[in-house]
Amino acid sequence: MSGSVDALNLPPEEAIRFFRAKVNTPTRAWDDLRHGAHARAWSVAGVQADDMLADIRRAMDKAIAQGTTLDEFRRDIAPLLGELGWADRGPGYVGWRTRVIYETNMRTAYAAGRYAQMTDPDVLAARPFWRYRHSGKRDARKQHKAWDGLVLRADDPFWQTHYPPNGWGCGCFIQSLGPRDLARAGKTGPDEAPPAGTRPYRDPTTGEISALPAGIDPGWDYNVGQSWLQGVVPREAAQPLRPLASAAERQIAPGPMPAPRPAVATTPLPEGLTDAEYVERFLAEFGATADRPAVFRDASGTRITIGTELFEQLDGALKVNKRGRARFLLLMAQALKDPDEIWIDWVVLQSGAVALRRRYLRRAGQPGGSAGFTVFEWTRAAWYGVTTFSPSDRYVEGQRNGALIYRRPEE
Repeated sequence: MSGSVDALNLPPEEAIRFFRAKVNTPTRAWDDLRHGAHARAWSVAGVQADDMLADIRRAMDKAIAQGTTLDEFRRDIAPLLGELGWADRGPGYVGWRTRVIYETNMRTAYAAGRYAQMTDPDVLAARPFWRYRHSGKRDARKQHKAWDGLVLRADDPFWQTHYPPNGWGCGCFIQSLGPRDLARAGKTGPDEAPPAGTRPYRDPTTGEISALPAGIDPGWDYNVGQSWLQGVVPREAAQPLRPLASAAERQIAPGPMPAPRPAVATTPLPEGLTDAEYVERFLAEFGATADRPAVFRDASGTRITIGTELFEQLDGALKVNKRGRARFLLLMAQALKDPDEIWIDWVVLQSGAVALRRRYLRRAGQPGGSAGFTVFEWTRAAWYGVTTFSPSDRYVEGQRNGALIYRRPEE
């Protein structure tokens, strides 16, 4: 396909807004981000240089906003191909990578934009039914072709996992219908949703086995539009991460944090343990050991490796018990496993290098009404953990800057 994405015209404003609200997020592999995280993060698998990620994004923004072709997108990023190392792998690889980037981002942006339009209350009242349409490709997936023409109510649970696109290269789309459209199609009501069918999927990195809906590619079993409007980031807080600047310039006001939860059962670890013993207790929370790291997927869908390197200095020695915080490592583990919010922001390390830091924040109500506050910070270069009890509101708000990529839903 050298022209614009098939079955789609110029994008709705919602599609452009969807793409421009994303946060630039360097990744090592395509599945570093999963499901709803893709609705909030802009990434290109394996691209970790911020400037190259930004250049590819500009070309993709132009394609989405102006409806430009795949060929023009390729011309726009041609100067980057050598630096990325793609040109060395031959024209076939370049053609495949650029097509995947272009089609995936174009289709997900259009799908999210269409979802926003079709779920407008006035539109839903007039057109409460959705029809699955297959793109008509000759190399069709059997399940996708079998769903062609399926009509269900817009609120049917089927759309939570089967709202297209449903895989790499999938060109399926949705049409909204009113009662008259239903009658013209020879139907007196919506169809019955297909029986739920799954297949086992083994994550090639973690070895984790999960149930994947039949006909859906790994990582695509989510509704991109629903994740954008109601997913991992509150709609009002969906702001792109600004360039490195002062904390005051980066601060945004997304509203109050979720209410503190009841005090956690975890008690501080005993005093007097060695650094290695403290680290061992922390790693055990994630099924890891000193010799065997574990891959952990956080609440935003991002995968991080949990191992002793989180606590190692440049010379390989462990440094854990700074200011006595090692006793609270299990509280920090809880902040990582079940945070109230996750923020990402630029930070200047002691070396002078600039890194992207992830900050996991968690509050917990304590006996007597005070609020415990745990901060766990992680970058590719360093680990930081800080646990504070009864912090001031000003201190808490000072931790909430950059871009919010996850907020715990209120119970």
